[in-house]
Amino acid sequence: MGDRTREQEQALAQLVCAIVSIEFGVPSVGLISPTKGPAHMSFARQVSMYLMHVVFQVRISNVGHAFTRDPSTASYACHLIENEREDLLFDQKLQKLEEFLTSSLILKNLRRAG
Repeated sequence: MGDRTREQEQALAQLVCAIVSIEFGVPSVGLISPTKGPAHMSFARQVSMYLMHVVFQVRISNVGHAFTRDPSTASYACHLIENEREDLLFDQKLQKLEEFLTSSLILKNLRRAG
């Protein structure tokens, strides 16, 4: 994938957060908030960071920036979620989110533009 602008990466983050917020039942605005928030919000944010990195191959440092977090925080989130995938039900949930994100026509256009 080519380099994306910060604006494109921010749009990807917002889109991923919207999908994750629906799946996890949390407000999407809280996922990009500079404050940590309660544990369920933090976990949903970590899932969002993971999906942005894995599905769209956005660099960890850029994922951190898009979520107003340090790159080490984004890296930790990706490792944490990868480890959580050992749970079969959680892994199936992530697979469905990944499939949805990769099948979206809007996101295919963003991929081509990037």
